[in-house]
Amino acid sequence: MHRAPSVNYSVNRSRWQLRLIVCVILLAVATLGVFAMGQEALDARTGAVGSILLGAMVTALLGWKQSPQGTLRWDGKHWYWSGFPENTQCRLTLMMDCQGFVIVAIKSEVAVAIFLWLEKCPSGANWKPLRRAIVSSQIPSNSSDKQSEPIPHGELA
Repeated sequence: MHRAPSVNYSVNRSRWQLRLIVCVILLAVATLGVFAMGQEALDARTGAVGSILLGAMVTALLGWKQSPQGTLRWDGKHWYWSGFPENTQCRLTLMMDCQGFVIVAIKSEVAVAIFLWLEKCPSGANWKPLRRAIVSSQIPSNSSDKQSEPIPHGELA
């Protein structure tokens, strides 16, 4: 099997991830509202649950705001991420593929694994070549080059 040709893909904050966070926040607020309405008097438990919920919402939104952005590059044999030191090869593992967006984990020898939410941009530029490269890179090559092989799921931590 031939490897996919090279591709560069600009990674921005994911709209899908933001939508998911907003939906979870709305569901949690609605649940808290129903819980509070069921109470005869609001007590410390309701305040504690509300405070924890508020903290979780802020943490989720800050996490999205600080999500990695940069360029993911496939040269036909290896992956490179602009957030890692220059010319450092990394291994990419496909975590979830939902056609319009994919979640991948990338890891290099010098940096911790990070998760990227990649999504199709409105113009669709480079989306299909990127997905072909992701799938192609998940298939172990017959060569002795270990960098092109996917990371087993247990090695991401």
